[in-house]
Amino acid sequence: MKILHICAIGGTAKILLLPQIKYLLSQKFEVGIACSPGKEVEELQTNGYQIHPVNIDRKISLFSSLKSIYHLTKIIQQNQYDLVHVHTPIAAVLGRIAAKIAGVKRIVYTSHGLPFHDLSTPTQYYFYFLVEKLTALITDLILSQNYEDISTAKKLGLCPPKKLAYLGNGVDIDRFHRERLNPIHQSELRQSLGIPETANLIVGTIGRLTRKKGSGYLIEATAKLVDKFPNLHILIIGGQLSSDPEPFQTELMAKISNLGIENHVTLTGDRQDIPEVLGLLDVFTLPTFTHEGLPRSILEAMAMGLPVVTTDIRGCREAVLQEKTGLIVPSQDSDRLAEALAIMLSNPELREAYGNQGRRRVTTEYNEDFVFERLTKYYQELGIN
Repeated sequence: MKILHICAIGGTAKILLLPQIKYLLSQKFEVGIACSPGKEVEELQTNGYQIHPVNIDRKISLFSSLKSIYHLTKIIQQNQYDLVHVHTPIAAVLGRIAAKIAGVKRIVYTSHGLPFHDLSTPTQYYFYFLVEKLTALITDLILSQNYEDISTAKKLGLCPPKKLAYLGNGVDIDRFHRERLNPIHQSELRQSLGIPETANLIVGTIGRLTRKKGSGYLIEATAKLVDKFPNLHILIIGGQLSSDPEPFQTELMAKISNLGIENHVTLTGDRQDIPEVLGLLDVFTLPTFTHEGLPRSILEAMAMGLPVVTTDIRGCREAVLQEKTGLIVPSQDSDRLAEALAIMLSNPELREAYGNQGRRRVTTEYNEDFVFERLTKYYQELGIN
């Protein structure tokens, strides 16, 4: 059976979808990926994955969208895919329309966080809800990464309840395991990142450099913390895409400079060695205020035995158990973020207790094997064997 995954960018395919795709290939499915061209796509092609480069704009544009639908339809028809599985908001809409035009009998959508949420304006909420409701009509199965979105979808009548199912999110708990770390390599990594030798408390976050991931609030919180914790260092892990609708790196660097904390912050750019970089941290934070599904970065941090400080938004508040695996604070509030980080930084026993609980939670709830099993079951129910 032939399956096509559609997403907007190669980074999504490589970082978020590749574990699922590898698993499906191991089960003898034929799997293709359609997404915008870029260095990640070239890397995936070099590694033997079947990629169909298609420009998929991440901003709403009628002409660009029609072109994307046309090219996706051609790809689906020419390759005679049995199932199309779509991801990320705009690509998910365009991919489903293309799949319907192409006559695909099975269309699956993984919601990585519904695009309407607590922090949407009423206009945004209604618009995105309407788009999701209309495209649900041509969707056979909507998989959610969290339970909250399923509850919201049922309450609002987004689609018949039988179309909704929980997929969850997961990580490779063997790869993300502190026992794998090599102390010598960790020391070299720390030096290569330019972390001062005097830094004895390190806080990190992972995410693309966009405003909504909240790194600006982390920088403001850091400025409030450095007097009490003069040896504090911050790692901001992740880069900026040329296709990001809201480029943020220049603004973030200006904020760091204006607050005079350049010596306390390192922007690592994109990294391939996430477990090792997480291994340098004492605390992980994700101060996001965007439409998260269930953040993989939090799961990776918990798998590495790190305590987490995150925001009270969908997905984050499901992954983190308040005062058990971490602390949850209001979003877009650098004062409350600083207070929570100060609690963690002041208390090594608390950090260890939360970190141990987090590792246990990931192994019992968020092992990626559970996601593979659920996905296989849902595909089988749709007649994909």
